[in-house]
Amino acid sequence: MGLAMEVQKYPSIEEVPTFTIQSINSWMTPIVSFLQDEHFPQNTEEAKKIKKKVARFTILNDTLYKRGISMTYLECVDEEEAKYILEEIHEGICRDHASPRSLVKKVIRVGYFWPTMQADAVELVKKCYKCQRYGNVKRLLVEGLTTIASLWPFAQ
Repeated sequence: MGLAMEVQKYPSIEEVPTFTIQSINSWMTPIVSFLQDEHFPQNTEEAKKIKKKVARFTILNDTLYKRGISMTYLECVDEEEAKYILEEIHEGICRDHASPRSLVKKVIRVGYFWPTMQADAVELVKKCYKCQRYGNVKRLLVEGLTTIASLWPFAQ
């Protein structure tokens, strides 16, 4: 009894390298276009900015990631996905209703990035009815405290 074995030298399906990053007119467009085919914007100021930014980004498996010094790769998302992620962490299954700073840290911990994270989180918390209604009330004085100097302390 023998076993027939065939060795295939080449793959049966031809792989074609394609980039399927959906970043049409988003903040990722110039970064992706440079990383894919080193295409710079016409404006020299913009080209300098893109050169600096591109060093912190990479494309892995057709997805744009931001590299960090002390953190893992963060997946870059567009505005629609960013809004969904913020709402899901703030009001979704987690229902945390955290402050904007804490919300951004949680988004990073989950592994996502977009440049306007902080501003978007602030806007979301400002619009959240429950955060405004039940949040901590800051009790500040209407007027600043003034000191009264006494010439003779403890004198009557």
